[in-house]
Amino acid sequence: MLQVEQAGLVLALAEALRKHGSWAGETHVQKASYFLQVMLEVPLNVKFILYKHGPFSFDLRDMLSEMEAADMVKWEPRPIPYGPSVAPGANSARVVAMSMAVRTFSSQIEFVAEKLASKKVTELERLATALYVSVDRRTPPAERPLRINELKPHVSVLEAEAAVNEMDQIRMEAAQLRLINSRAVTAGA
Repeated sequence: MLQVEQAGLVLALAEALRKHGSWAGETHVQKASYFLQVMLEVPLNVKFILYKHGPFSFDLRDMLSEMEAADMVKWEPRPIPYGPSVAPGANSARVVAMSMAVRTFSSQIEFVAEKLASKKVTELERLATALYVSVDRRTPPAERPLRINELKPHVSVLEAEAAVNEMDQIRMEAAQLRLINSRAVTAGA
């Protein structure tokens, strides 16, 4: 069953991506959700696996289908070469307004949207795969570009190295955001 808090987070993320210039297709929503959950520890509670174009969640795909059935999202066609966009459905505003998680994690949602909205699908694949490899403790930090190339042979070692460097920078900024948020929570307690 679809959880309102999860749906609210996905809706808010898709809207933030759109606000920052993304067409908010499924790939953008998938990769941004991965960053939100893995890097910023936002509890979307979906499982990701490494798939064709980087980390992918079948749970999230199912959730989007349930959200479409509940009129929380609709798919808007885009001109070729773009796939359809996730757009707000008739019930989306009510779900976002009801969601405590959206209010709690608004700065994380905004951060991810700001960092990823302008990325092309190939860039998203490389960045998300860089994060995937980086959180896998079996890969030593210096070997991450080689591991990405091994997992995704169409990504050159040079492209993988650039993705790792960019992802590390985003990760450092995310750590600062988590620190600021934890201080704010502590001060408000």
